[in-house]
Amino acid sequence: MAIIKYTLDNKAIPSYISDGGYWGDVDDETLIGISESSESGGETISQADLITRVLDIHTRYPFVTSVSNIADETELSNSEVTELVNNWCTAKGVS
Repeated sequence: MAIIKYTLDNKAIPSYISDGGYWGDVDDETLIGISESSESGGETISQADLITRVLDIHTRYPFVTSVSNIADETELSNSEVTELVNNWCTAKGVS
């Protein structure tokens, strides 16, 4: 299993992505997905690279807590975002 940075193919997730649509960056229109092979397409990135990517997105488009009242939202800290990415990698079985 590999972490892949990719772009949509005619508005669809490419066939080489088995689980996609994560950690989108609206500025460069890339997404993160999982592929069975690092040789199939897209750009293979490490868990450390993914953390760097997500923290960069967080500086431009802050991640916030999920609450029912938008006025109660608070911005996540960098360590909380890092923990979120690490937990995602663990859940997906990638590193």
